[in-house]
Amino acid sequence: MLKHDTGGFAATSPPDGFSLEDFERAGLRVIERKFRPKDTIFAPGDPDDQLYFLLSGVIRIYKIYGDYKEATIAMIQDGGIFGKLSLVEGRWQDVFAESVSDATVASVQKASIEQVMKSRPDFALKLFSSLSERLRQSDEVIESLLHREVSARLATLLLNLADRFGIRNGRGVVVDVRLTHQDLANMIASTREAVSKVMSEFQRDGYIETKSRKITLIDQAALTEYASGPSYFRT
Repeated sequence: MLKHDTGGFAATSPPDGFSLEDFERAGLRVIERKFRPKDTIFAPGDPDDQLYFLLSGVIRIYKIYGDYKEATIAMIQDGGIFGKLSLVEGRWQDVFAESVSDATVASVQKASIEQVMKSRPDFALKLFSSLSERLRQSDEVIESLLHREVSARLATLLLNLADRFGIRNGRGVVVDVRLTHQDLANMIASTREAVSKVMSEFQRDGYIETKSRKITLIDQAALTEYASGPSYFRT
């Protein structure tokens, strides 16, 4: 029987994500915790002995580099998996996980997951699917940063956020996550000043509009052209 720290919570998730019922059917014990925006879920130096599953909300994974600059390497939504993606226990976490919105997170001991996978191929398949999705997202982040102008990187990011967090309205697609220009800069390895300049250009040209820190994509075709723009090294 599933055991967790809070009762009465019913989680919903995308078809490829995890819900509490998945853990219950597998007989896994989970610890469920709730977080407010900007709460730290784990940080470098914390033990690497668990996998984390986002039951609701949005979280981001980021690193600190250089002169205390942040680099966001992933944004994860309902049903996503995070933590070190190896099932072999390591020593310590090496990144930060922070809630962007109100979030509910289930954590499971890696040793317990490894035991269940030996007898539950259906659970193992779903887990590997989620792990593959996380790795794909990380590859997309790396690809989007290679040798590209800030405008191309920012357009790619906005299109990706709209695809994953977008809600269509009469004007376009609203990215249903509140993000500052510094947040956006952290996601594309740029500066707040450079991002603010490009965002102003996008707004002036009618490609996007912003209100209450939410971004609406008005002209996705134009942003797609920016996203496929020339690299630094193309002639």
